[in-house]
Amino acid sequence: MAGLLAFLERLADRVGVPYPVFFAVLCGSSYLVGVLLSWLMGSLDIFLADHGFVLLCLFGFVCGFFALLLARIFDDALEEAKSYAVLSEEEWRRFASKVRGLVGGWPCLAFFLFWVVYSFYCVFVSRDVWWSRGYSWQFAMDVYGFLVQALNGCFLGGVFMGMVSVGFNLAFREISAKDVFKAEVASARGGLARFRGLVLAETFAAAVASALAISIWSGAAGYTPVIGSLAMVVPTAIYPHYVFHGVLSRAKERRIKLLEERIDAVPSDERTTLGDLITFNKLVMELEKAKNVKPWLVDLKAVLKLVGATAASQVIALVIDYLV
Repeated sequence: MAGLLAFLERLADRVGVPYPVFFAVLCGSSYLVGVLLSWLMGSLDIFLADHGFVLLCLFGFVCGFFALLLARIFDDALEEAKSYAVLSEEEWRRFASKVRGLVGGWPCLAFFLFWVVYSFYCVFVSRDVWWSRGYSWQFAMDVYGFLVQALNGCFLGGVFMGMVSVGFNLAFREISAKDVFKAEVASARGGLARFRGLVLAETFAAAVASALAISIWSGAAGYTPVIGSLAMVVPTAIYPHYVFHGVLSRAKERRIKLLEERIDAVPSDERTTLGDLITFNKLVMELEKAKNVKPWLVDLKAVLKLVGATAASQVIALVIDYLV
């Protein structure tokens, strides 16, 4: 991996605890700082009533946890798919390094910079914030709000959003463009099982993160969190299926052609032996199986149900926010 994602991985590894614990401590500590600050200024009751800070720290934990989890699933998927690659060991190593760099590279940095600048503008320029304006030392709480939002929302959220909405899709496009898999991958989809798990996991993670984002920011930022959530969920739910459909379709066509050529090569005259007949029948059965393979990595019905649940959760979050 590269960029901010690599920095996050190194930081979590250097601490020496499991990364779920690392993010729980990091994000939980950012909330406890707010508890201490509000207590010192005599506004603890107001802070505890600002439920958005709890959701923000939960959002940071979800984004950080899933960012590293998805990165490791992606690494495992590449390793598992290596046996189906047409590349040499060295060529595969360079290719895998390139696609890993796409996942955690410039998209994560771009999303982080955009959200931190936007956050600074909202807090200190337009003063349009989602937390209470009734603290006894409002400027100090605004600074705290910006910093905790920069950590949990802009940094952890930016890394996660850059990965799932752009980074993974760039990597999938590179995999499709290079056409690196053998024809056998179409009939043995177990070789791409980890990618199937990755696509489902990132879609689920994007759904959870988008629901939290709308709950936190819709009151102050209008439709911005909704647009951001759609920008995160829609590419995640649609593009990978299109890409891998192309990969599996091409592999299926090559496998069918290969099997047909092998069938044509079986002797069909007086030279035919019992072994030739057994081989012929076996190839015919394999050809029939190859033709029946559906070139989809994931069941689209399951994905559509998940997207529908995501949309419903976002609508519910908006209604609750409006009522509250």
